[in-house]
Order: sequence, then C-alpha cells, then structure tokens
Amino acid sequence: MALRWRTGVAHLGPAHLALVFVASLVVSLVVFRPASTRLYNPRISALYSPPHPDSTPNRTPIHSSVVVPAYHERDNLAPLVRAVFASVRDPHATEVLVVDDNSRDGTVQEVERLRRDEGFNVELLVRTDENGLSSAVLRGFERARGNKMLVMDADLQHPPAAVQPLLDALSTSSPLALGTRYGQGVSMSKGWPLHRRIISWGARVLARPLTSASDPMTGFFAITKEQFHRSQPLNPSGFKLALELLLKSPLPAGATLPEVPYSFGLRTSGSSKLSSKVMLKYVGQLVTLYVWAWGAYFHLAVALGVTLVVAAGGRVLRLRARKMTRGKEYPLGGFHLDAGTPPLSPKAKGRSAGGGRLGGSGGGAGSGAGRLAAWSSGGGGAAGSGGAGGGSGAGQTVLERKRLV
Repeated sequence: MALRWRTGVAHLGPAHLALVFVASLVVSLVVFRPASTRLYNPRISALYSPPHPDSTPNRTPIHSSVVVPAYHERDNLAPLVRAVFASVRDPHATEVLVVDDNSRDGTVQEVERLRRDEGFNVELLVRTDENGLSSAVLRGFERARGNKMLVMDADLQHPPAAVQPLLDALSTSSPLALGTRYGQGVSMSKGWPLHRRIISWGARVLARPLTSASDPMTGFFAITKEQFHRSQPLNPSGFKLALELLLKSPLPAGATLPEVPYSFGLRTSGSSKLSSKVMLKYVGQLVTLYVWAWGAYFHLAVALGVTLVVAAGGRVLRLRARKMTRGKEYPLGGFHLDAGTPPLSPKAKGRSAGGGRLGGSGGGAGSGAGRLAAWSSGGGGAAGSGGAGGGSGAGQTVLERKRLV
C-alpha cells in the first residue's frame, strides 16, 4: 500500500472514506463529550444570595449592582467608581461589587478608602481559592443585592456613561441586555491595535452560527437576577459569560434582546489580560457551546469535515505523486498516458514471451509498430506490417497499461 501511495496509483475509495468518517465520529463523541461536573448551576447559587438584601435598618434598598471582576487593577478602581456613581440616576440605590482574585496590590485598602473616605457604596470580595473572569462574575452575581446586575471591566474600556442606559434596557420583557461595540454611531478607539481588531472580528465570526447578536463577545452586559437563576448550568472557566447566557438562559416568549451601543476605550493603567492561553480557552469554550447547542449534529459535522479534508488531501497527494513520477516507469510496471513511448509492462512482456497473443508469427517489427501506434493513438487499430494479429496485440497492451495507471 505504501508503494502504491508513493507512485500515485492508489486512491481513497468509498470504503476508505467511510472508515475515516466512522473513526472521526467516534473520536468526536469521546473527546467532545460534555463535562457537566465542572459546570456552575445558577439555580443553586440562589441559595447563596442574600435572602433579604433590603432589610438592613436605615439603609437605602439596593436596586442595581455593578459587578467588576478585577486582578491587579488598583489604579483603575478610584476613577471607575467615581465615574459609575456620577453616571447612575440613583447612586444610593446602586452598589459596586469588586471581585478581586487576590491581587495583593493594595486593592483591599483602596476599596476601604473609597467606602470610608469618599462614602461610595463599594463592596469587595477577595477570592483565594479560585480565579478566572467568568467565575469572578458568577461569584459577584451570588453576592449582588440588586435585582438588576451589570458586568463591566475594571480597565475603563467600558464607558461608565453607558451604565445607566444598559440598566434602563432591562425590563420584564427584556431581562437580558448587551452592550455592543458594533452599533450605529459608535466605533473602536483609534488607538486599538490592529491585531486586537482582527482577533475580535475572528471571535465574532466563530460564534456567528450560535447567535445573531451583533457583539456576543462583549464583557459589558446586564441581566436580571430572575433571568440569571433561570439559566442552564454555565461554564465558570470561560471568558465570555455573555455568550453562555445568550444560549443557556433563554428569553421568555415574546421577549426582546436590547443592544446598547458604546464606544470602546483604551486602557489607561495596568496591562491587558489577553494572551494565547486566553484565546485557546475561548476556542475550547466555543467548542463546548457548539456541542451543547447542536448535540449529535456537531459530531456528524466534525466527522464529515474530517472526511472531506482527508479526501481532498489524498487527491492532492496523488496528483503531486503523479506529477513527480511523470515520464518514469512505475515500480509496478505502469506508465502515465503522457509519458512518451515506454517499453512493455512486466505482465505484458510475459504475454509476449508466450507468443501468439501479441502478433503471433506476423513478425516482430510489425507487432512493435502496432504497439507504438496503439499507444500514441489511445488504443486504435495497429499500423504497419503486423496485420490483424499486431493490432489485436497492441490493443491488449494499451488496456493493460491503462488499468495500471
């Protein structure tokens, strides 16, 4: 078989491709099986939410909670908190909940100062036993006291001025609202690097078959607590929680999905958390979402795609092998149709030695001329002095060569 592959004679038949399809399907079912044990169940999280968030004496009830996941973002917290409370309609009924992954950079002291010296309603949750963006947001949702919960980054790339419009977009008929960077009248910051734009565009394209939202990769969104608890189990290790909620927290019948446009800003302090590891985790999260959304059709699509790639690859390799060996005798005795006038194949030579079949006693010269004419004319009648016997022998020879090629 290896010899036939090198010579370009072999090709993948239906039986081989069927075997590839079945093998790919089995591998897909094993590798991409759902791992439900590591998922986060929002229904259980309701047990950890404050049972009576507005029962504290002499304290204004909290209606809106702004969850801010943070890691080494101390320098951005003060300008962010001030801008958020300056932009909301009712600062006394709003809280900012910072979920810090044990940065140890002075975040604890900064939040305490904002609460004590500046009087802002800021809460802090420091996690020491887990980390990650989505899991931080989920823990923030557990601790949030408001019925309206909004998520934004701590790097000031999400504009605080858009917080109130996003909260206003929530209602009983719109329990989930997204901030979008691709709406009319908004644009990316001019200083945003080209590679970041390309990555963002590619991430949207990969997620397009799952949702029609204009910006499913956004980290700036709002959701009601009731809608969050209605969700199916979520992936806490991912980085795009909004995409998970779009698929796993179905909207009620007749509900709409409002999208609030906002202009994406530049980071002024700290460093971006985007890395190759983050991108690989996003691809893994996307695969799990495709498995969840498509079920068996996903595995069939994977198997079909692998089969098509193998078939195309085999075709390319076969053509390349034929091109490299054009004009040369195959080890098995075959020749290309455009290789010139070759000698007989070993099988045909054996027939010639037996006599009679390739022209009999009509003369060797005539028989050879018949073979040459038959090769150049594609198997027509023999020419020369070989007579009918020479023509018959040439036809058999060409058929033998065509079969080998």
